[in-house]
Amino acid sequence: MLKFMDYVLDAFGDATHWNRDNSYSSLTATSDALLSFSTPTSLSLNVSSLSTPHFATSYTLSTLGVIDGSLSYLYSNVSLDGIPSATPSIPLRSLVRGYRDIALPPVLPKPYISLDGARKPTLLHATLALPPPSVLTALYTRRINPRTLFSLSVNSKSTTSPTTGPSSPPPASLLAHLQHDTGRYRVEALGSTDSALLGLRGLWNFGYPTEPAAQQSRLSQPGADPAQGLSDLPIPAEPSIYRPKPSLLSAGAEVYYSPLSSVIGLSTGLRFTTLPPAASVSPSSASNWKPLAGTSAAFTSATANTLASSANSSFPYTMTLIATPLTGSLASTYSIKPTPNLALSSRFGFNVYSWESEYVLGAEIWRQRHRPRITIGKSDGLDWATDKAAQWLDDEQKLVLRQKKDKEEELEESVIRLRVDDNWNFRALWTGRVKELLVSAGVNIAPTATSSQRYQMAGSGLCSGGTGLEKRWKGSVGVEVAYSS
Repeated sequence: MLKFMDYVLDAFGDATHWNRDNSYSSLTATSDALLSFSTPTSLSLNVSSLSTPHFATSYTLSTLGVIDGSLSYLYSNVSLDGIPSATPSIPLRSLVRGYRDIALPPVLPKPYISLDGARKPTLLHATLALPPPSVLTALYTRRINPRTLFSLSVNSKSTTSPTTGPSSPPPASLLAHLQHDTGRYRVEALGSTDSALLGLRGLWNFGYPTEPAAQQSRLSQPGADPAQGLSDLPIPAEPSIYRPKPSLLSAGAEVYYSPLSSVIGLSTGLRFTTLPPAASVSPSSASNWKPLAGTSAAFTSATANTLASSANSSFPYTMTLIATPLTGSLASTYSIKPTPNLALSSRFGFNVYSWESEYVLGAEIWRQRHRPRITIGKSDGLDWATDKAAQWLDDEQKLVLRQKKDKEEELEESVIRLRVDDNWNFRALWTGRVKELLVSAGVNIAPTATSSQRYQMAGSGLCSGGTGLEKRWKGSVGVEVAYSS
C-alpha cells in the first residue's frame, strides 16, 4: 500500500500531465509490483491530512521492540483539491500498485516561454525520521517546461561522533535528476555527491505515431481549413474488428560511473506491452443494415461477429527482458491480466557466469462486494427534527444529502497478493478497508538452515557425532493502519 505522501506525489504528476510510466526505471514496474512487494514487519499507524489544496502533512508511528516514527510535510504550488484525500473516498486501486495499464505516451509540445507570468509547477517534500539517529530526506521538484522535469533530493543522517576524517562518510548526500520527455523517447541524467556517481539512462518507444498528432495540431490552428490536404490522403478503411490489440515496444539502457571508486554499472532492457483498446465501433452499430433472416448472408454475419468477439478477447499482458552484461545476469518477466480482478506474473533469472537461476511466481486477486444500504422500516420518531434541520441547509448540501439517501449500495474492495519463489520463500499481503481505516496485513515465511550437533552413545558416555544442517521455518507478521482526512 502506498504511503499518503507517495499518493500525493503521484497526484502532482497527474495534475501536471507527467507520464511516470515512460521511463527506463519503470520498465519492470508491473512485475515488481506483483513479485517484489514488501510486507509490514511491525505495528504501524499512519495519520495524514491534506489540510489545504497546496499543503499536506503525515505522521507515522511504528513499534518493533522500540518505538519510532516520522514526520512528513509537502507543499505544491499546483492545487490538489480535485484529488480524494479522505480515507473513505480514496480509490483503493490508487493506493495499491498492481498491473499497470500503460497508455500510449502523448506527444508533448515543444518547450515554451511563459509570457503571462504563470508560476511553473513546483513541489517541496521533507521527511524526518525519529528517534535518533534521525534521518532527514528532502525533495525539490520543478517542471521547467512541458518536456523537462528537474528534481533535487537530499539525504542526511545524524551521527553521534564527528565525521572529520578523510575516510568518514559525508553527513549528507545530494542527488540531482534531470528528465527530458518528448513522448517518443525520454533521456535522464543523474549526478550524486555520494562517490561522485554519474548516470545516464534513456528509453525509446518503437512504432510511436507522429503523423496523427501533427495533423491534429494543424487542424487546431485558428482559421485552418479541415478539408485542406485531405484530397491527397488515402480513404481510411472502416474500423476492422479483426485488428490485433494495440501494443507498444520500448527499449532502454542505463550506465553509471564513479570516478572515485571506479565503479561501472550497465544494463539494458526491452518491454512489450499491450495498450488499452480505444473506443471501437461494434459490428452491430457500424451499420443499420441487417441481412434477411434465413439467408446465407445472415449466417455469415453471425459467424463473423462470433469470431470477432473471440479475436478481440485477448488478455492484457506485459513482457520484459533485462540484461546486465557486466555481471552476466538475465531476467525475463511475463505478466498477464486475465480478468479485471486477477493478475498473474512470473520472473525467471539466470546468470551466465555462475549458472545460478531463480524463479518467482506471484498473483494479485481483487475482491469486490456490494453492501446494501441498511434501511429502517419504522419511523424512529425523529422525522420532525430531521425535516427541521434540513431547512437550514443550502441547495448544494441538500443535493449531497439526497444523493447519499438514494445510494442503494456501496462498493467495498480488498486485494490480496501472493508471492513464492523456488526457495519456498512465501509472502502474503492483504489490503482493505475496516470502517474508516485502511488496513494492510502481511505475513512472510521463509525456510532457514541451522546447524545442529549430533551425539552418539560411546560406552558409558556421549560423544560428538558431527554437525548437520536442519531446516526450520521462520516468519514475521505485521499490520499497518492508515487514516487520512
